[in-house]
Amino acid sequence: MKKTLLFIFLFLTNGFLLQAQQYASLNGIVVNESRQALDKATIALIREADSSVVSYTLTDKSGKFNLVRIPAGSKLSLSISHIDGAPHNQSLTLQPKEIRDLDSIMLESKRLNEVVVTAAPPVRMNADTLEYNTNYFKTRPNANVEELLKQLPGLQVNLDGTIYYQGKEVSSVKVNGSDFFASDLRVATRNLDATLVKTVQVYRDRGESKNIVANEEDLPVTINLKFKKDFLRANFGKAYASGGTRGRYEGGALFNTFRDTLQVSLIGFGNNINRQSFDYGELSEHGGMARAENYGFDNLGGRNYWGVGDDKGIGFNLNNDWGKKTKLNIMFMLAHKNSRSSSDGFTNSRYDGVTQFADYMNENEQRNLSNTLRTLFRHRFDSTSFMEFQPTLTLSNNRQKSWSSNEMRTEAERLTSDSSRTDQDGRNFSYAHNLYWEKELAKSHVLSFRNTFTHGTNSSEEDSEQHATLFQTENPDNRIWSSTLEERRNDDFYLLANYANKSFKKFNFESFLSFRHANENPIQELFVDRNGSGSERQRALENSFRYTYQDYITGFRMFFNASPKFAINVGNAYQIKSNHFDFLGQANNIANTKGYWLPNINVRYKSLNFTWARDLQSPQTHGILVNDYNLNPLYVRLQSTEFDNVVVQDYRLTFNKYNNKLQLGLYTGISINDKSVGVHTWRNAQTGQYVSQQYQAGQTMTGQVGMSFRYQLLQTPVWQLYLSNQTTSYRYQQYNSINDIPNQITLWNSQIQQEFTLSWKSLVSLSPSYTFGYNKNLNSVKDNPDFMEAAYHTHVFKLGVNVNPIKGFSLETSYALENRASGIDARQSFHILNSSFYYTLKNQSQLKLSGFDILNQNISNYWGNNGNSTYYSNQLTLRQYFLFGYVHKFNYVKTK
Repeated sequence: MKKTLLFIFLFLTNGFLLQAQQYASLNGIVVNESRQALDKATIALIREADSSVVSYTLTDKSGKFNLVRIPAGSKLSLSISHIDGAPHNQSLTLQPKEIRDLDSIMLESKRLNEVVVTAAPPVRMNADTLEYNTNYFKTRPNANVEELLKQLPGLQVNLDGTIYYQGKEVSSVKVNGSDFFASDLRVATRNLDATLVKTVQVYRDRGESKNIVANEEDLPVTINLKFKKDFLRANFGKAYASGGTRGRYEGGALFNTFRDTLQVSLIGFGNNINRQSFDYGELSEHGGMARAENYGFDNLGGRNYWGVGDDKGIGFNLNNDWGKKTKLNIMFMLAHKNSRSSSDGFTNSRYDGVTQFADYMNENEQRNLSNTLRTLFRHRFDSTSFMEFQPTLTLSNNRQKSWSSNEMRTEAERLTSDSSRTDQDGRNFSYAHNLYWEKELAKSHVLSFRNTFTHGTNSSEEDSEQHATLFQTENPDNRIWSSTLEERRNDDFYLLANYANKSFKKFNFESFLSFRHANENPIQELFVDRNGSGSERQRALENSFRYTYQDYITGFRMFFNASPKFAINVGNAYQIKSNHFDFLGQANNIANTKGYWLPNINVRYKSLNFTWARDLQSPQTHGILVNDYNLNPLYVRLQSTEFDNVVVQDYRLTFNKYNNKLQLGLYTGISINDKSVGVHTWRNAQTGQYVSQQYQAGQTMTGQVGMSFRYQLLQTPVWQLYLSNQTTSYRYQQYNSINDIPNQITLWNSQIQQEFTLSWKSLVSLSPSYTFGYNKNLNSVKDNPDFMEAAYHTHVFKLGVNVNPIKGFSLETSYALENRASGIDARQSFHILNSSFYYTLKNQSQLKLSGFDILNQNISNYWGNNGNSTYYSNQLTLRQYFLFGYVHKFNYVKTK
C-alpha cells in the first residue's frame, strides 16, 4: 500500500514538474499616444487553436502588467483593450522558461468618424465594469451558470456556491440588469443554462445614488448576466422529483419567462429532507443541523435548523422596467413548514462543593404557515433626482406542541423531577418600508431623505401543564396548570436628512440630522391553577410594560483623499436619547434624557484600513421582569427593571491583498460595551431549587481575529491546484454570579480550516480539507472548585470528489471523518458519506441516484462548559436514506 501511494505521489509530482518546465512569463507596460500609463487596461492571452483564454490580468496604475505560468510552445494571441484607446492584438509563441518583456505597448487613440470592426475581446474594462465575453470560455453541454463562472479568471466559486471577486464576496446576481428570484444568488447560478449568457459583467454596485462613497472597495459586488439577443424572449426552467427509503422525498419546479424588460418567475417545491428548495447538490452535509452548509434562503423555506421537517412552498417574482426611468419588483412566497425535533442530554454542576447531575429529554412539534410580500418601486424623475420605495408585508400563523422531562440528583440522593406539556398558538403581522429620495442640486451638492417604518404585532396563547416533585421538601408534589395570553406590539419610525458636498476633488463632507421614535409594548394575562384549586388570574406574575424612546442626532463627516494610497475620514455626532419605561402600576416608572458625543475616524493606507467609532445602543429590554415570577416551584425569577443605555466603542483593523494568484485577507476587531446584562443565581444544594435575577452588569469586551487565504499553486490547461485557509477566533464575555460569588465568564472559540482543490481538465476535481475547532471557558474566579474551566476541540477531515459528465455520467461524493464529543467525558469518530450519481439523457434531463449518510453514522450533538457547569446534548437529525429521481430542464426560445 505504501509503495502504491508513493508511486501515485511521484507520478503526480513529476507530472507537475513537467508541466512547470513548460511555463513562460510575459510582462510589459501599456501607454497611450502621449506615453501616459493606462490604468486598468485588460490583458488577455488566447490560445489560437481553440480560442480559449489562457491568462488574464489588469494593468496597475503605472500601466504595468505581468503574466506568469503561461504554457510554452503554443500559438497565442495577446489582446489588449482600454476604454481610452484602440484595441491591440498580436500573435506570439513563448519558449519554455522564457521571460519576455514587451516593453511599452502604445494604444492608438480613438478617432472620430473612424469605424473599426474588431471581435470583442475576451475580457475588457468598460468604465468601472469588468466584462467577460462568454464565446471564449468553453463549458460542457447542459452546464449551468455556476460552471461558466468557474471558467472566468478573477472569479472564485466555492463548493457551497458562494462567489468571490478580488477576494470580496459577490452579494447578488442580476439577469439583464434585473434582480433575479431571491436574494440567494445560487437560485440564478445553479438554475440558469450557461448557453443563455452572452456577457458576464462584474462591478461594484453604487446603485442609483450619487452620494459620497468613502471607499469604493466597500461597495457590494454584483454580477450581471446579459442574455444573448435570441434569448431575450424565452421560457426556461426545470422540474425535479425524487422518492426513496424511509419515506423521504423531494420535488419542485421553477418556470421563468422573459419578455424584453418583463421577467416573471414561478417556483414551487416540497421535501422532507431539510433541503433548500433548489440547491440539490449533494456535497454539503445538509442533514447535520448545526453542521449544515448555509443558513440563507429562509424566505423560500426548505431549511430546518433543528430536527426533521416537511416543507412546502409556492411563490412568484415579477420584474418590469418601464423605459429607463421606472422599475417595479413584486415578490410573494407562501410557505408551509412542519417540523419535529427532539433532544436529550445531561449536565454536571457544582454548588458549595456538591456535584449535581441533571438529565433531560425534550420533544417538539411545530407547524408554521407564512405569507411574505415584498415590493420595490424605483423611479428616476430626471438625471438629478430619483426615489425608491420598498415595502414588506408578512403574515404568519404558528402552532407548537412540546413535551419535556427533567431530573436532578447528587451522588447521594434524588433532588427534583419535573415533566411538562405545552401547547402554543401564535399569530404574527408585520409591515415595514424603506423610502428614499435623493436630489443632486448641482454637480457637487446632493440632498437626500430616508424614512423607515416598522410595525409589528404578535399575539399568542400558551397552555401549560407541569408536574414537579421536590423530594427533599415537606410538600414534594406540585401540579400547575397555566394559560398565558400575550399581545406584543412594536413600532419604529425613523427619519434622516443628509447633505453631501463634493466641491473639492480630494475633500468632501456631509452633514446630517435624524430623528427616531420607537416603542415596545408586551401585555400579558396569566391564569393559574395550582394543585386543582381552581383557575385564577395572577396579575402579580404578569410581565407587562411599555418602553418608549426618542433619538435626536446631528453630526457631520469629512472625507479627505490625500492620494490613491492614503485617505482619512473623520466625523462626530451628538445624540440626545430620551427613554421612558411605564410598568403599568406594577413597579416604579423610569424616565431619563441624556446626551452623548459620538466621534469616529477611519484611516486607510494602501490595503491597510483602521476604524474607530463610538456608538449608542438602547437599553437591553430582554432582561426586564416587572414582578417576581414564582409560578414554577423549582425556580424563582426576581424582579429586574433597572437598565440603561449602552455606549459601544468599536475598533477595526483590516488588510487585504489580491492578485491573480493570491487572495489574502486579515482582520481584527474589538467591541467594548460599557454595560451588559448579567445573571445572579442562587442554588439550594439540599433541595435543588434555585433563584435567578438579571441585572445591569459592567463592561464586556468582544473580540475577533481572522484570516482568509487562497493561493493558486498550479494552473495549466490540464491541471489546477489551489490552496485555501480560513482561520477565525472569537472572544465573548458575560457576567454570571453563583451563590453570591461574582464571576465574569470569557468564552473563546477558534477554527482553522485548510483545503486543497485539485482539478483535471475541469472534469474531475478532488478537494481534501482539514478543520480544527477549539473552545475554551475561562472564569474570573480562581482557586474555587465550584468554578470549572475546560477546553474542547474537534477534528474534521473532509474529502470531496466531483466528476463532471463523461459520456453522460457524473458523480458527486463527499466523505467526512469527524472526531468530537459523544458524551461529557467521551469522544468518538463519526464517518459521514454522501454521494450522488447522475446520467444525462439526450434531452439534457438527468436521472439521479443519491445516498445520504450511507454509513448511517450521522449525528448532531453539542458539548459545552459555562461557569460551574459542563453539559452535553444530542439532537434529532436525518439518518441514512437513498433517493432515485428525475430532473428535467427545458428552454423554449423565441427569436425576435
